[in-house]
Amino acid sequence: MIHIKEWMKRVKKEFYRKNIAERIVMVIAALMIVTTICFVSSVFIILQKQLVATTSTSAKKDLEMVLEKMDMFFQGVENDAVSVLVGESCQTLLENSGQFLQGDIVKQHEKYVLIQQVINSYIGQKSSYSAITFYDLKGNYYANEDLVEEEEYLQNQMARVEKFIESDKKSELLELHKSPWKQSKAKSYADCISYVRKVYSMGSGRLIGVVEIEIPNRELSRLYETVMSDGIKMYFERDNHIILAGDEALLYQSLEDRRWYKAAGAQSPDEDGFTMAQDKGAWYFMKEYKGQNWTAVSEVSKSIYLTSVTVYAVTMVLLGVAVFLGSLVLVKFLVKSITRPLSQITQTIVEIGKGDYHKRVAVKDGGELGTLAFEFNRMVDKTEILLLEIVEKEEDKRESELSLIQMQMTPHFFYNILESICGLIVMDEKKLAIHTIQLLSGFYRGVLNKGKEIITVKQELDIASNYLEIMKVCYPGKFTYEVTCQPELENHFICKLTLQPILENAIHHGFQEMSGGGLLSIRVFAGERGMVIEVEDNGMGMDDKTRKSILSGESRGFRMESFGLRNTDERIKLYFGSRYGLKILPLAQGTKIRIFLPTREDYTS
Repeated sequence: MIHIKEWMKRVKKEFYRKNIAERIVMVIAALMIVTTICFVSSVFIILQKQLVATTSTSAKKDLEMVLEKMDMFFQGVENDAVSVLVGESCQTLLENSGQFLQGDIVKQHEKYVLIQQVINSYIGQKSSYSAITFYDLKGNYYANEDLVEEEEYLQNQMARVEKFIESDKKSELLELHKSPWKQSKAKSYADCISYVRKVYSMGSGRLIGVVEIEIPNRELSRLYETVMSDGIKMYFERDNHIILAGDEALLYQSLEDRRWYKAAGAQSPDEDGFTMAQDKGAWYFMKEYKGQNWTAVSEVSKSIYLTSVTVYAVTMVLLGVAVFLGSLVLVKFLVKSITRPLSQITQTIVEIGKGDYHKRVAVKDGGELGTLAFEFNRMVDKTEILLLEIVEKEEDKRESELSLIQMQMTPHFFYNILESICGLIVMDEKKLAIHTIQLLSGFYRGVLNKGKEIITVKQELDIASNYLEIMKVCYPGKFTYEVTCQPELENHFICKLTLQPILENAIHHGFQEMSGGGLLSIRVFAGERGMVIEVEDNGMGMDDKTRKSILSGESRGFRMESFGLRNTDERIKLYFGSRYGLKILPLAQGTKIRIFLPTREDYTS
């Protein structure tokens, strides 16, 4: 409670620091935001509940329809099995199985004819059956000789049939298994369900064998493919394992460790026999298929069905934002019409405090506010006149500082590059000489820049690049350089020739003892205090005493170069304030200089 009270006091204190217009806008905006959030959230929850109910109803109807189709399908399978086992071909084949196995070629041909009659009568008419197989009581099987058998799968299936023969059941659906048969052109053995039924002699009534009708999983899945889509999966499970599925990758998978499956098992079915469970990704609707002791499962993905809710929520949020912004504009207009005179006076005072002495209060109201504005403008006029002399003196100082730095670098730099150009002409390097002259022209074009002392970062980097290219001509193979700059900083401002003294110092002193391999890196990026320019070299560097004394003006180790660095630091502080300037950082090898500058795209000299 104590922390809440302290927090409330701070909020109240900050609130009363705002002007009247801001307070009114803040209160109305807060009320509108809370109202919009409550409205959108409540509608979202209601819509989501309706969606779950609609999804549940649709999934249950689909399950009921699929189970009815299953009943009709397996009733048809059972009828076909009965037709087969009472047929003359099946009775003859199984009652005389011993003769066919030990008989001559004529008997073998008769067996082949009998099997073909059954296959042509049923498999030829129904694509949902992949094979019809007969088993006698001696462990022999009879199948279409055109099929390719797989010994391991066949032995497993015969074991299942033998177990069925020993049971008291007249018919049964055998568990999901790999078919022992395939067409010669088929790539693999299909996953299937087998319907088996005992065959009794029509004459004596004794058990003479078993007939098996094989139904591939892909054929059974066609019964419910119409209710499946990208967001809906349907499958059947028995004994915690998936035995039928439209997606064959789900077959044989165990559901025992699935949380939603455990949750569904702990529930009691509703009055229609359905149970429902869910996880983060889907809803699961389950119903027992009593005809075969299976459980049908409809898996409905939440992502697809929640799309409409998401679209609605986004639409409502956008609409709420639009209404909020529109109302905010009207509120601001109303508040400004009341507080505009005071706001103008306050804003003008702030602008003048920042240094804009051309700003004046433009209040048309009469009375006390008009008098206050008139007298304030008179005071600013007098102050501006007094500051003009100071500004002129500062301008003269700026020009002298710039002249000093230009005088420092111009003579020896200009003469050195002229000597280099002459040397290139003597060595018949005319193209390089012309290129160097172009670089020199570009360099001085940037330096002159119509007399402007403040230029953009991009212009300063162009001057620096021209200078470094010229130095590479003067000192071939001595060093390389790289320049990187965040694009959004290119139009910010910097003092002209800020980088040149630093680069000159690195080349003439950092790389003096190096025959090659020098590397100069210029990086421009946004820092905590504003814009930062880093100039780093891998040259000889400087000791701590020299580094600390250069900017303070106490250095005796360097002369002109230390003057250039100190002068650059002072110019930055003069133009942009004492917060900004140079900082020399210690390195194990080389020197790193950071230049701190404000980030702004406008500058008034």
